[in-house]
Amino acid sequence: MRSVAPIALVIAATLAPFSARAQAPPRAAPWRDPAPHRLQFVTVSRGVKLEVLDWGGNGPPLVFLAGLGNTAHAWDNFAPRFTDRFRVVAITRRGFGASSHPNDGYDLTNLVNDIRKVMDTLRIQRAALVGHSIAAEELTRLGATNPTRVTKLVYLDGAYDRPSMDSIVDAVFTEPVDIPSIPRPTMIDTGTVEGYIAYVHRTRAVDIPEADIRARYNNDGWNESATFHYGRVGSAAERPQYRRVRAPALAIYSVIDSVSQMEPWVRSDAARRAGQQAVLDKLEPI
Repeated sequence: MRSVAPIALVIAATLAPFSARAQAPPRAAPWRDPAPHRLQFVTVSRGVKLEVLDWGGNGPPLVFLAGLGNTAHAWDNFAPRFTDRFRVVAITRRGFGASSHPNDGYDLTNLVNDIRKVMDTLRIQRAALVGHSIAAEELTRLGATNPTRVTKLVYLDGAYDRPSMDSIVDAVFTEPVDIPSIPRPTMIDTGTVEGYIAYVHRTRAVDIPEADIRARYNNDGWNESATFHYGRVGSAAERPQYRRVRAPALAIYSVIDSVSQMEPWVRSDAARRAGQQAVLDKLEPI
């Protein structure tokens, strides 16, 4: 009787490549948001849900609203600092991040109603609100039309008269100005979320939380200017009715009056530094 050993060796050698493929390196664990918040979705109208982050905390309610294009995750590094004195939540407005992206409802009245309905669902009768940039429009309208729902307002680089501000900007850029342009992202920068995170950190002068960058990349795409709702929310700006707001208000501004304070790609462009400084000087009235 012939030995079966040679046959076994042939079979083993044949199967070896398949075994190697079957033992591919394990996939990396999925990324998890390290921020200590609880995520929920609140229905504000038919077919529209908003992402709400709740950090918990002890004390009166404190509600954070993100700037244009950002999500509630933009507050991941900041909001937890207030949980020793407040119950802290943040809202992602419609059309961005994990919130619903309906085709309509981006006028200021609807945006403010969304905030009020989130507060209703969370059983928040009155709250202090903190808004960055374009969220100031929502803060002012809410404070003017629903004074019993607002205790205090905090504007972070947002308390402007935007229609007047836009006229100043338009006047500055009537003639061509030789100023630096943000580096165009490459296919490597936009091909993966990790590449886009690296690009944002490389080109921005502030530390944007990774969860916010991931939320925008995964839900809105990397090109903010191509986001359908980006311009529609921005166009909702109105002349603010500050005189109708009775709640105490605090406005904090990020005043950039030197090229040395700007993004790294601006600071490093020595050839265009003078032109950029001239633009900053002309924008000083804002």
